Amino acid sequence: MNKKNKRILKLGALVAGLFVLSACTASFCSPADISHMLYNQDSGLVTTIENGVETKTHNPVMAEIHAGAESQGFRIPSLEYYEKLDEKVLNFSLTKFENTEGLTGAELNNAALKKYGYLKFLGTSGATTPSEGDALWGNWTLWTYEIGQEIGIENVPDRDFSNYYKNTIYGKIQANRSCIAIYDGEYGPEDNKIPVTSKTWKDAFDRGVIEGLFVYPIAAFIEVLTKAFGAGGWGQIWAILITTITVRGLLILVTLKQTIGAQKMQTLQPELEKIQQKYPNSDKNQYEKQALAQAQMALYKKHGVNPLGSILVMLLQFPIFIAVWGAMTGSASLASDAVMGLNLSSLLGQSMINNWFTSGWWTAWVLFLLMTITQFISTRLSTWLNKSKQKELEKTTVNPAAEKQKKQSKMMMNIMFIMIIFMSFSLPAAMGVYWFAGAIISIAQTLIVHYAMKGKK
Repeated sequence: MNKKNKRILKLGALVAGLFVLSACTASFCSPADISHMLYNQDSGLVTTIENGVETKTHNPVMAEIHAGAESQGFRIPSLEYYEKLDEKVLNFSLTKFENTEGLTGAELNNAALKKYGYLKFLGTSGATTPSEGDALWGNWTLWTYEIGQEIGIENVPDRDFSNYYKNTIYGKIQANRSCIAIYDGEYGPEDNKIPVTSKTWKDAFDRGVIEGLFVYPIAAFIEVLTKAFGAGGWGQIWAILITTITVRGLLILVTLKQTIGAQKMQTLQPELEKIQQKYPNSDKNQYEKQALAQAQMALYKKHGVNPLGSILVMLLQFPIFIAVWGAMTGSASLASDAVMGLNLSSLLGQSMINNWFTSGWWTAWVLFLLMTITQFISTRLSTWLNKSKQKELEKTTVNPAAEKQKKQSKMMMNIMFIMIIFMSFSLPAAMGVYWFAGAIISIAQTLIVHYAMKGKK
Protein backbone atom coordinates (compact mmCIF):
# COMPACT_ATOMS: atom_id res chain seq x y z
CA MET A 1 0.00 0.00 0.00
CA ASN A 2 1.49 3.36 -1.04
CA LYS A 3 1.68 6.41 1.23
CA LYS A 4 -1.22 8.17 -0.48
CA ASN A 5 -3.57 5.24 0.11
CA LYS A 6 -2.40 4.98 3.71
CA ARG A 7 -3.22 8.62 4.32
CA ILE A 8 -6.66 8.18 2.76
CA LEU A 9 -7.25 5.09 4.91
CA LYS A 10 -6.18 6.90 8.09
CA LEU A 11 -8.39 9.87 7.27
CA GLY A 12 -11.35 7.59 6.60
CA ALA A 13 -10.78 5.84 9.93
CA LEU A 14 -10.63 9.23 11.67
CA VAL A 15 -13.92 10.37 10.13
CA ALA A 16 -15.61 7.05 10.96
CA GLY A 17 -14.25 7.22 14.50
CA LEU A 18 -15.62 10.72 15.01
CA PHE A 19 -19.11 9.66 13.91
CA VAL A 20 -19.01 6.56 16.11
CA LEU A 21 -17.82 8.53 19.14
CA SER A 22 -20.39 11.25 18.51
CA ALA A 23 -23.14 8.69 19.18
CA CYS A 24 -21.48 7.02 22.16
CA THR A 25 -23.45 8.82 24.86
CA ALA A 26 -26.43 6.81 26.03
CA SER A 27 -30.02 7.97 25.80
CA PHE A 28 -31.57 9.04 29.12
CA CYS A 29 -35.10 8.20 27.97
CA SER A 30 -36.76 5.87 30.47
CA PRO A 31 -39.47 3.33 29.53
CA ALA A 32 -42.04 5.81 30.88
CA ASP A 33 -40.62 8.60 28.68
CA ILE A 34 -40.71 6.33 25.63
CA SER A 35 -44.29 5.29 26.47
CA HIS A 36 -45.35 8.94 26.56
CA MET A 37 -43.74 9.47 23.14
CA LEU A 38 -45.47 6.38 21.74
CA TYR A 39 -48.83 7.48 23.14
CA ASN A 40 -48.28 10.89 21.57
CA GLN A 41 -48.04 9.10 18.21
CA ASP A 42 -50.93 6.67 18.77
CA SER A 43 -53.42 7.77 21.42
CA GLY A 44 -56.26 5.76 19.87
CA LEU A 45 -59.13 6.29 17.47
CA VAL A 46 -60.32 9.77 16.59
CA THR A 47 -64.02 10.36 17.23
CA THR A 48 -65.94 12.87 15.10
CA ILE A 49 -69.62 13.75 15.24
CA GLU A 50 -71.32 15.07 12.12
CA ASN A 51 -75.09 15.54 11.83
CA GLY A 52 -75.51 13.62 15.06
CA VAL A 53 -73.64 10.60 13.70
CA GLU A 54 -70.53 9.47 15.60
CA THR A 55 -67.66 8.18 13.47
CA LYS A 56 -64.39 6.65 14.62
CA THR A 57 -61.33 6.79 12.37
CA HIS A 58 -57.59 6.25 12.72
CA ASN A 59 -55.28 9.15 13.45
CA PRO A 60 -52.80 10.16 10.68
CA VAL A 61 -49.97 8.07 12.12
CA MET A 62 -52.04 4.88 12.25
CA ALA A 63 -53.52 5.58 8.80
CA GLU A 64 -49.96 5.79 7.47
CA ILE A 65 -48.96 2.57 9.24
CA HIS A 66 -52.01 0.74 7.86
CA ALA A 67 -51.24 1.94 4.33
CA GLY A 68 -47.65 0.73 4.62
CA ALA A 69 -48.70 -2.61 6.10
CA GLU A 70 -51.26 -3.18 3.34
CA SER A 71 -48.67 -2.45 0.68
CA GLN A 72 -46.55 -5.27 2.13
CA GLY A 73 -49.45 -7.68 2.27
CA PHE A 74 -49.88 -7.74 6.05
CA ARG A 75 -53.28 -8.46 7.61
CA ILE A 76 -54.83 -5.32 9.10
CA PRO A 77 -56.59 -5.53 12.52
CA SER A 78 -60.29 -4.79 12.56
CA LEU A 79 -61.78 -1.51 13.77
CA GLU A 80 -63.47 -3.45 16.59
CA TYR A 81 -60.02 -4.39 17.94
CA TYR A 82 -59.01 -0.72 18.20
CA GLU A 83 -62.31 0.19 19.86
CA LYS A 84 -61.86 -2.48 22.50
CA LEU A 85 -58.20 -1.53 23.01
CA ASP A 86 -59.19 2.10 23.59
CA GLU A 87 -61.84 0.91 26.04
CA LYS A 88 -59.29 -1.10 28.05
CA VAL A 89 -56.84 1.81 28.10
CA LEU A 90 -59.56 4.16 29.33
CA ASN A 91 -60.83 1.80 32.02
CA PHE A 92 -57.33 1.19 33.37
CA SER A 93 -56.56 4.92 33.32
CA LEU A 94 -59.73 5.62 35.30
CA THR A 95 -58.70 3.14 37.99
CA LYS A 96 -55.38 4.99 38.39
CA PHE A 97 -56.77 8.53 38.22
CA GLU A 98 -57.56 10.43 41.41
CA ASN A 99 -60.61 12.53 40.59
CA THR A 100 -60.04 15.22 43.21
CA GLU A 101 -61.86 17.87 41.14
CA GLY A 102 -65.08 15.88 40.77
CA LEU A 103 -64.92 15.66 36.98
CA THR A 104 -67.56 13.73 35.07
CA GLY A 105 -68.19 12.44 31.56
CA ALA A 106 -65.85 13.41 28.77
CA GLU A 107 -63.83 15.74 31.01
CA LEU A 108 -63.07 12.90 33.40
CA ASN A 109 -62.12 10.53 30.56
CA ASN A 110 -59.84 13.08 28.91
CA ALA A 111 -58.11 13.94 32.19
CA ALA A 112 -57.54 10.27 33.03
CA LEU A 113 -56.16 9.50 29.56
CA LYS A 114 -53.92 12.57 29.60
CA LYS A 115 -52.26 11.38 32.80
CA TYR A 116 -52.32 7.61 32.42
CA GLY A 117 -53.02 6.83 28.76
CA TYR A 118 -49.30 6.24 28.20
CA LEU A 119 -49.63 3.01 30.22
CA LYS A 120 -51.03 1.53 27.01
CA PHE A 121 -47.39 1.00 26.00
CA LEU A 122 -45.98 0.09 29.42
CA GLY A 123 -46.65 -2.74 31.86
CA THR A 124 -44.99 -5.89 33.14
CA SER A 125 -43.63 -8.51 30.79
CA GLY A 126 -45.56 -11.78 31.01
CA ALA A 127 -48.11 -10.38 33.50
CA THR A 128 -51.74 -11.57 33.49
CA THR A 129 -53.13 -8.24 34.69
CA PRO A 130 -52.32 -4.70 33.50
CA SER A 131 -49.84 -2.78 35.63
CA GLU A 132 -47.80 0.38 35.90
CA GLY A 133 -44.56 -1.53 35.29
CA ASP A 134 -41.39 -0.66 33.44
CA ALA A 135 -41.57 -3.09 30.51
CA LEU A 136 -42.43 -1.54 27.15
CA TRP A 137 -45.44 -3.06 25.34
CA GLY A 138 -46.39 -5.12 28.43
CA ASN A 139 -50.02 -3.96 28.71
CA TRP A 140 -50.44 -3.65 24.92
CA THR A 141 -49.43 -7.29 24.48
CA LEU A 142 -51.70 -8.45 27.31
CA TRP A 143 -54.72 -6.50 26.06
CA THR A 144 -54.18 -7.62 22.47
CA TYR A 145 -54.20 -11.24 23.63
CA GLU A 146 -57.37 -10.72 25.70
CA ILE A 147 -59.18 -9.00 22.81
CA GLY A 148 -58.15 -11.83 20.50
CA GLN A 149 -59.84 -14.29 22.88
CA GLU A 150 -63.01 -12.17 22.82
CA ILE A 151 -63.45 -11.37 19.11
CA GLY A 152 -61.14 -13.87 17.41
CA ILE A 153 -57.41 -13.74 16.73
CA GLU A 154 -58.09 -12.95 13.05
CA ASN A 155 -59.21 -9.47 14.16
CA VAL A 156 -56.13 -8.52 16.20
CA PRO A 157 -52.54 -7.77 15.09
CA ASP A 158 -50.60 -10.85 14.04
CA ARG A 159 -46.81 -11.14 14.38
CA ASP A 160 -46.03 -9.53 11.01
CA PHE A 161 -48.27 -6.52 11.60
CA SER A 162 -47.10 -6.15 15.22
CA ASN A 163 -43.43 -6.06 14.18
CA TYR A 164 -44.16 -3.60 11.40
CA TYR A 165 -46.24 -1.41 13.73
CA LYS A 166 -43.57 -1.36 16.45
CA ASN A 167 -40.69 -0.69 14.07
CA THR A 168 -42.56 2.10 12.28
CA ILE A 169 -43.77 3.89 15.39
CA TYR A 170 -40.34 3.54 17.03
CA GLY A 171 -38.83 5.10 13.92
CA LYS A 172 -40.93 8.20 14.48
CA ILE A 173 -39.60 8.77 18.00
CA GLN A 174 -36.05 7.37 17.87
CA ALA A 175 -34.50 10.77 17.09
CA ASN A 176 -36.01 12.22 20.26
CA ARG A 177 -33.41 11.92 23.03
CA SER A 178 -34.56 15.00 24.97
CA CYS A 179 -35.19 13.19 28.25
CA ILE A 180 -32.65 14.71 30.66
CA ALA A 181 -34.54 16.73 33.24
CA ILE A 182 -33.98 17.38 36.92
CA TYR A 183 -37.67 18.12 37.49
CA ASP A 184 -40.76 16.15 36.46
CA GLY A 185 -42.74 18.12 33.92
CA GLU A 186 -43.95 18.55 30.37
CA TYR A 187 -41.28 19.46 27.85
CA GLY A 188 -41.23 20.07 24.12
CA PRO A 189 -42.71 22.58 21.66
CA GLU A 190 -45.70 24.53 22.93
CA ASP A 191 -48.16 22.59 20.76
CA ASN A 192 -46.63 19.18 21.43
CA LYS A 193 -45.42 18.90 25.04
CA ILE A 194 -44.72 15.44 26.44
CA PRO A 195 -44.28 14.46 30.13
CA VAL A 196 -40.66 13.64 31.04
CA THR A 197 -39.63 12.04 34.33
CA SER A 198 -36.78 13.57 36.32
CA LYS A 199 -33.36 11.91 36.20
CA THR A 200 -30.82 11.64 39.02
CA TRP A 201 -27.06 11.53 39.07
CA LYS A 202 -27.32 7.82 39.87
CA ASP A 203 -29.37 7.31 36.69
CA ALA A 204 -26.59 9.03 34.76
CA PHE A 205 -23.80 6.85 36.20
CA ASP A 206 -25.93 3.76 35.54
CA ARG A 207 -25.69 4.68 31.87
CA GLY A 208 -21.94 5.30 31.83
CA VAL A 209 -18.99 7.24 33.22
CA ILE A 210 -19.11 10.00 30.59
CA GLU A 211 -22.84 10.39 31.20
CA GLY A 212 -22.30 10.68 34.96
CA LEU A 213 -19.23 12.91 34.96
CA PHE A 214 -20.10 15.26 32.11
CA VAL A 215 -23.39 14.78 30.24
CA TYR A 216 -25.78 14.94 33.21
CA PRO A 217 -24.08 17.88 35.00
CA ILE A 218 -24.00 19.93 31.79
CA ALA A 219 -27.67 19.18 31.01
CA ALA A 220 -28.68 19.96 34.61
CA PHE A 221 -26.72 23.24 34.46
CA ILE A 222 -28.56 24.14 31.24
CA GLU A 223 -31.94 23.40 32.83
CA VAL A 224 -31.18 25.52 35.93
CA LEU A 225 -30.05 28.42 33.73
CA THR A 226 -33.07 28.08 31.44
CA LYS A 227 -35.45 28.30 34.40
CA ALA A 228 -33.48 31.26 35.77
CA PHE A 229 -33.64 33.21 32.48
CA GLY A 230 -37.21 32.21 31.71
CA ALA A 231 -38.88 30.46 28.80
CA GLY A 232 -39.58 31.83 25.37
CA GLY A 233 -36.49 30.53 23.59
CA TRP A 234 -34.08 33.30 24.53
CA GLY A 235 -33.72 31.80 27.99
CA GLN A 236 -32.31 28.69 26.32
CA ILE A 237 -29.94 30.82 24.20
CA TRP A 238 -28.54 32.52 27.31
CA ALA A 239 -28.23 29.13 29.01
CA ILE A 240 -26.22 27.77 26.05
CA LEU A 241 -23.96 30.84 25.95
CA ILE A 242 -23.17 30.69 29.66
CA THR A 243 -22.63 26.92 29.42
CA THR A 244 -20.25 27.48 26.49
CA ILE A 245 -18.29 30.13 28.37
CA THR A 246 -18.11 27.90 31.46
CA VAL A 247 -17.02 24.75 29.59
CA ARG A 248 -14.55 26.55 27.35
CA GLY A 249 -13.21 28.53 30.29
CA LEU A 250 -12.48 25.34 32.22
CA LEU A 251 -10.84 23.83 29.15
CA ILE A 252 -8.67 26.93 28.71
CA LEU A 253 -7.49 26.65 32.32
CA VAL A 254 -6.66 22.97 31.89
CA THR A 255 -4.98 23.31 28.49
CA LEU A 256 -3.47 26.80 28.79
CA LYS A 257 0.10 25.52 28.80
CA GLN A 258 -0.48 23.42 25.67
CA THR A 259 -2.33 26.29 23.97
CA ILE A 260 0.55 28.68 24.61
CA GLY A 261 2.93 26.00 23.35
CA ALA A 262 0.94 25.67 20.12
CA GLN A 263 1.06 29.46 19.67
CA LYS A 264 4.81 29.40 20.29
CA MET A 265 5.19 26.84 17.54
CA GLN A 266 3.53 29.28 15.16
CA THR A 267 5.88 32.08 16.20
CA LEU A 268 8.84 29.73 15.75
CA GLN A 269 7.97 29.00 12.13
CA PRO A 270 10.56 31.43 10.70
CA GLU A 271 13.31 29.81 12.77
CA LEU A 272 12.08 26.35 11.83
CA GLU A 273 12.26 27.27 8.17
CA LYS A 274 15.83 28.49 8.60
CA ILE A 275 16.73 25.12 10.09
CA GLN A 276 14.90 23.29 7.30
CA GLN A 277 16.87 25.22 4.67
CA LYS A 278 20.09 23.78 6.10
CA TYR A 279 18.88 20.28 5.25
CA PRO A 280 17.26 20.51 1.79
CA ASN A 281 17.57 16.75 1.17
CA SER A 282 16.04 15.55 4.45
CA ASP A 283 13.24 13.80 2.56
CA LYS A 284 15.78 11.53 0.84
CA ASN A 285 18.96 11.57 2.96
CA GLN A 286 18.65 9.68 6.23
CA TYR A 287 21.51 11.59 7.87
CA GLU A 288 19.95 14.96 7.05
CA LYS A 289 16.58 13.70 8.23
CA GLN A 290 17.99 12.79 11.66
CA ALA A 291 19.99 16.02 11.89
CA LEU A 292 16.89 18.07 11.04
CA ALA A 293 14.84 16.27 13.71
CA GLN A 294 17.55 16.86 16.33
CA ALA A 295 17.82 20.56 15.43
CA GLN A 296 14.05 20.99 15.61
CA MET A 297 13.85 19.26 19.00
CA ALA A 298 16.68 21.44 20.29
CA LEU A 299 14.74 24.54 19.22
CA TYR A 300 11.56 23.27 20.87
CA LYS A 301 13.47 22.49 24.09
CA LYS A 302 15.10 25.94 24.12
CA HIS A 303 11.71 27.66 24.00
CA GLY A 304 9.90 25.15 26.23
CA VAL A 305 7.58 23.86 23.50
CA ASN A 306 6.04 20.38 23.39
CA PRO A 307 5.31 19.51 19.73
CA LEU A 308 2.66 17.03 20.92
CA GLY A 309 0.83 19.70 22.93
CA SER A 310 -1.79 20.36 20.26
CA ILE A 311 -2.60 16.64 20.12
CA LEU A 312 -3.01 16.55 23.90
CA VAL A 313 -5.40 19.50 23.68
CA MET A 314 -7.50 17.65 21.10
CA LEU A 315 -7.53 14.49 23.24
CA LEU A 316 -8.85 16.52 26.18
CA GLN A 317 -11.33 18.56 24.17
CA PHE A 318 -12.96 15.77 22.19
CA PRO A 319 -14.59 13.84 25.11
CA ILE A 320 -15.89 17.16 26.43
CA PHE A 321 -17.30 18.01 23.02
CA ILE A 322 -19.04 14.61 22.89
CA ALA A 323 -20.42 15.18 26.40
CA VAL A 324 -21.76 18.63 25.46
CA TRP A 325 -23.27 17.09 22.33
CA GLY A 326 -24.98 14.43 24.46
CA ALA A 327 -26.18 17.00 27.00
CA MET A 328 -27.65 19.39 24.45
CA THR A 329 -29.22 16.58 22.46
CA GLY A 330 -30.70 15.08 25.62
CA SER A 331 -31.71 18.27 27.42
CA ALA A 332 -35.48 18.39 27.86
CA SER A 333 -35.30 22.15 28.49
CA LEU A 334 -33.77 22.84 25.08
CA ALA A 335 -36.59 20.89 23.43
CA SER A 336 -39.07 23.43 24.76
CA ASP A 337 -39.92 26.71 23.04
CA ALA A 338 -38.26 28.08 19.93
CA VAL A 339 -36.07 31.03 18.96
CA MET A 340 -37.28 32.93 15.90
CA GLY A 341 -39.17 29.83 14.79
CA LEU A 342 -36.24 27.41 15.32
CA ASN A 343 -36.53 24.69 17.96
CA LEU A 344 -33.09 24.24 19.53
CA SER A 345 -33.42 20.45 19.81
CA SER A 346 -34.24 19.98 16.11
CA LEU A 347 -31.47 18.91 13.77
CA LEU A 348 -29.87 21.89 12.06
CA GLY A 349 -29.65 20.11 8.70
CA GLN A 350 -33.34 19.17 8.69
CA SER A 351 -34.34 22.70 9.68
CA MET A 352 -32.35 24.03 6.70
CA ILE A 353 -34.09 21.83 4.13
CA ASN A 354 -37.63 21.70 5.59
CA ASN A 355 -40.33 24.39 5.56
CA TRP A 356 -38.59 26.71 3.13
CA PHE A 357 -38.74 30.47 3.72
CA THR A 358 -40.41 30.16 7.10
CA SER A 359 -38.94 31.96 10.13
CA GLY A 360 -37.33 28.75 11.41
CA TRP A 361 -35.76 28.05 8.00
CA TRP A 362 -34.18 31.51 7.85
CA THR A 363 -32.94 31.23 11.43
CA ALA A 364 -31.33 27.85 10.73
CA TRP A 365 -29.48 29.20 7.69
CA VAL A 366 -28.27 32.31 9.51
CA LEU A 367 -27.01 30.16 12.39
CA PHE A 368 -25.28 27.77 9.98
CA LEU A 369 -23.54 30.62 8.12
CA LEU A 370 -22.43 32.33 11.34
CA MET A 371 -21.10 29.03 12.67
CA THR A 372 -19.27 28.25 9.42
CA ILE A 373 -17.64 31.68 9.12
CA THR A 374 -16.47 31.82 12.73
CA GLN A 375 -15.18 28.22 12.61
CA PHE A 376 -13.18 29.03 9.47
CA ILE A 377 -11.67 32.14 11.05
CA SER A 378 -10.83 30.35 14.31
CA THR A 379 -8.96 27.56 12.46
CA ARG A 380 -6.98 29.97 10.24
CA LEU A 381 -6.41 32.96 12.50
CA SER A 382 -3.16 31.73 14.06
CA THR A 383 -1.71 31.10 10.59
CA TRP A 384 -2.79 34.52 9.36
CA LEU A 385 -1.27 36.29 12.36
CA ASN A 386 2.11 34.66 11.76
CA LYS A 387 2.06 34.88 7.97
CA SER A 388 3.77 38.29 7.95
CA LYS A 389 6.69 36.84 9.88
CA GLN A 390 7.09 34.05 7.37
CA LYS A 391 7.11 36.53 4.50
CA GLU A 392 9.99 38.40 6.12
CA LEU A 393 12.13 35.28 5.87
CA GLU A 394 14.15 35.14 2.65
CA LYS A 395 14.17 31.63 1.33
CA THR A 396 17.44 30.91 -0.33
CA THR A 397 16.85 27.17 -0.49
CA VAL A 398 13.58 25.23 -0.68
CA ASN A 399 13.24 22.21 1.55
CA PRO A 400 11.09 19.63 -0.31
CA ALA A 401 10.28 17.73 2.89
CA ALA A 402 9.13 20.88 4.68
CA GLU A 403 7.05 21.98 1.69
CA LYS A 404 5.45 18.54 1.51
CA GLN A 405 4.66 18.65 5.24
CA LYS A 406 3.09 22.10 4.86
CA LYS A 407 0.86 20.90 2.05
CA GLN A 408 -0.22 17.88 4.08
CA SER A 409 -0.97 20.05 7.13
CA LYS A 410 -2.98 22.46 5.01
CA MET A 411 -4.90 19.60 3.42
CA MET A 412 -5.69 18.08 6.82
CA MET A 413 -6.85 21.49 8.08
CA ASN A 414 -9.18 21.87 5.10
CA ILE A 415 -10.52 18.34 5.46
CA MET A 416 -11.14 18.79 9.20
CA PHE A 417 -12.99 22.05 8.51
CA ILE A 418 -15.15 20.41 5.83
CA MET A 419 -15.83 17.51 8.18
CA ILE A 420 -16.94 19.87 10.96
CA ILE A 421 -19.33 21.60 8.57
CA PHE A 422 -20.62 18.25 7.32
CA MET A 423 -21.16 17.02 10.90
CA SER A 424 -23.11 20.18 11.72
CA PHE A 425 -26.01 18.92 9.59
CA SER A 426 -26.59 16.12 12.10
CA LEU A 427 -26.24 18.43 15.11
CA PRO A 428 -29.13 19.85 17.09
CA ALA A 429 -29.47 23.59 16.55
CA ALA A 430 -28.31 24.11 20.16
CA MET A 431 -24.90 22.69 19.19
CA GLY A 432 -24.76 25.19 16.35
CA VAL A 433 -25.09 27.98 18.93
CA TYR A 434 -22.44 26.25 21.08
CA TRP A 435 -20.01 25.99 18.14
CA PHE A 436 -20.61 29.60 17.14
CA ALA A 437 -19.97 30.88 20.68
CA GLY A 438 -17.02 28.50 21.06
CA ALA A 439 -15.45 29.79 17.84
CA ILE A 440 -15.77 33.38 19.07
CA ILE A 441 -14.01 32.38 22.30
CA SER A 442 -11.27 30.60 20.30
CA ILE A 443 -10.72 33.69 18.17
CA ALA A 444 -10.45 35.89 21.27
CA GLN A 445 -8.12 33.37 22.92
CA THR A 446 -5.83 33.24 19.87
CA LEU A 447 -5.65 37.04 19.65
CA ILE A 448 -4.95 37.46 23.37
CA VAL A 449 -2.22 34.80 23.46
CA HIS A 450 -0.65 36.07 20.22
CA TYR A 451 -0.39 39.70 21.27
CA ALA A 452 0.54 38.82 24.85
CA MET A 453 3.47 36.75 23.58
CA LYS A 454 4.35 39.45 21.07
CA GLY A 455 4.49 42.03 23.84
CA LYS A 456 6.54 39.68 26.01
CA LYS A 457 9.01 39.17 23.19
